Amino acid sequence: MDHAETLRTLGLSVFSIMLIYAQSSDPAELLERVRANVVASLPAAGYGCTATIDRSYFKRRDEPTTSRSCEQISMDRKRGRDNLELDKTDRLRLQVIVTAEREIYSWSGVGSFSRDVDQITQTGDIGSGELATHLSIVFGNPRIRFRLLDQNARNLEFGFRMPVEASSYFVKAGDQWRVAGYDGSLTIDAASLALRRITIQSEQLAQGTSLCEATTTMEYDPQPRETAVLLPSVARTRTLSRDTRETEWITRFSECRTTREQVSVSSPPKRLTATSEVRFKAALTGSIDTSTAAAGDVIQARLVEPMLTPSSQLLAPAGTILTGRIMRMEHHLDKKGVIIPGPNGFRGRFFLIWLDFDRIEVNGVVSSIRARLICGETLSPQYPCLVADVADPKGDRAFMFPSESPKFVVPAGYTSTWLTVKSHSE
Repeated sequence: MDHAETLRTLGLSVFSIMLIYAQSSDPAELLERVRANVVASLPAAGYGCTATIDRSYFKRRDEPTTSRSCEQISMDRKRGRDNLELDKTDRLRLQVIVTAEREIYSWSGVGSFSRDVDQITQTGDIGSGELATHLSIVFGNPRIRFRLLDQNARNLEFGFRMPVEASSYFVKAGDQWRVAGYDGSLTIDAASLALRRITIQSEQLAQGTSLCEATTTMEYDPQPRETAVLLPSVARTRTLSRDTRETEWITRFSECRTTREQVSVSSPPKRLTATSEVRFKAALTGSIDTSTAAAGDVIQARLVEPMLTPSSQLLAPAGTILTGRIMRMEHHLDKKGVIIPGPNGFRGRFFLIWLDFDRIEVNGVVSSIRARLICGETLSPQYPCLVADVADPKGDRAFMFPSESPKFVVPAGYTSTWLTVKSHSE
């Protein structure tokens, strides 16, 4: 037997011994070892990742004409009566940071932003805890009780329950956060005792929310050698709404690290203009690919013409750079919906992209700016420039791009017309 064959045989023997040990050991003892390993590997306070969240929204083809209880909706789903169809998708990209109590969202990428990050998370269902908090609660709360569900040569599976009075599990529905009790399960590799999967199923949520229930599943890969931090490879959440609609979002983490950046307390830059409205044209410096771009991404545009006040005073020369972020990146898939009524309207699928510029740099000086979209270039002779009012108290508007394609690219150089408006505080 050569050296390589000896190593293979030795490796198989060790693997077999580990399997036998795992199968013959007390499940409670094995669970305690898993608990210790998980707690020691959790991201500490100050640890952060970039989270890319892809959400899909489903509705019934034949929506009920009368209201239904959560029990009825759930039963219809189990019996295959939902008959769901994909209505819309969107994507978010944010920084998620672990604190001593919870996980918080903040803007990702370079540069500050004058809007609150909640303005892009308040649209659609979203939750938190996938990075570390869920595991911290499940393995750190002494009131959770575990039971062995299955034990075989490959996996050990445990079930657990958390009562609502001891729970720290929050689900956001609309603008409301509600605490919920939950059931769940753990799948553990029998050989290595590494965590492979955790599923959390909420109990029925409070009547005051728009949701009936939520289920989150987090998958874990074998631990990379270069890091001891336990991170999910993917997290999937599915929510069931009281209006029979369902939402699924998939979260993936990247660029993870311990953050040491301090939050700036300096005053925001002064505004470029006073109260007068100024019209200007701006061209994107880069393309926006809807298959990869997300709400939260930084975007830039360049002034096509000088920005002048009504009295012809020069505020910014042509070529000046504006910086902002994508506030929404949505793909609407309802072919039957009438989007814009009237002779210039259309019926069908479209992409909605809301851009918001809040910084402008003139001769090395950065100033704040608030601007409202007027219109963009016409990319297709079939449709005029289309914009949509978005649910924002400042009356902002978003680009609408009709397309039957599964993706759409707004090209670099795409030019749009804007009008400066008063700041949020005015």
